Amino acid sequence: MRTVFVVAHTTRKPEITAILARLLPWLRKTAKVVGVARDHRGDLSKLKADLVITLGGDGTMLSVARRLKGNPVPVLGVNLGQLGFLAEVGIGDLKKVLPWILKGDYVLSPRMMLRTLVAPPGRRGKPKEYIALNDAVLLRLPKATMMTVGVSVSGEAVATYKGDGLIVATATGSTGYSLSAGGPILSERLKALILVPICPHTLANRPIVVSGNEVIEVVPETRSGSPVELVMDGQVSASLKSGTRVSIEKAPYQFNLVTVGRKGRYETIRDKLHWAGWVKEHRNR
Repeated sequence: MRTVFVVAHTTRKPEITAILARLLPWLRKTAKVVGVARDHRGDLSKLKADLVITLGGDGTMLSVARRLKGNPVPVLGVNLGQLGFLAEVGIGDLKKVLPWILKGDYVLSPRMMLRTLVAPPGRRGKPKEYIALNDAVLLRLPKATMMTVGVSVSGEAVATYKGDGLIVATATGSTGYSLSAGGPILSERLKALILVPICPHTLANRPIVVSGNEVIEVVPETRSGSPVELVMDGQVSASLKSGTRVSIEKAPYQFNLVTVGRKGRYETIRDKLHWAGWVKEHRNR
């Protein structure tokens, strides 16, 4: 029997508790459940299972991606949230698709992750590491004045942005904060990084896309010397001193997302973002 580990964020969404209680008896008949995590804490890097099932939204998936830390176990997201770009299976479809998935009948979609290294004060010692699936964001604090962000790519100076901050996103994160700030949508197959200035003071500053093999070096500074905030996936944050050197690059491992192959990437985008345009005629050509 295939082994399954379940992640259900019941502490934040109490209604998931009832869903989990109804689901577990059936799930234990279908597979061997090796554990259930009910919050976003805990290291999953040494987890041994054939499949991780998350009950929640994309936020739960982002948390699991970071907690796996390169553990290659595939992850299936059951969408109980709103958009569900990553968690594509509805709770009503789970009993239909899970037996097929446990037999290996699914599409594996490896996703590039980000590693952010923050230089220690005085640049002595080991940099602090942060991992993300969607994005790494440098933000000015709410009451702080406009900040400047010096950016270089693999040692070549790019620009010094003035505004509210900078987003560095993966292709997976291109439909998140990056999109809201005016960034492009990338195919999840691309190993690329998107640099998006947030509310730039100069309108000529535009998002750029670089190879995922590049190293993005960033130095955020504030006029008053007040700290800036580093936010990973919108979930993990750290306060940085003005002038701290930050390095953002491709993580040395990927996140293995399970998809059932029913919807294409662009059909999902049309549905979730409510794009206008009818494609039936195009399909029938």
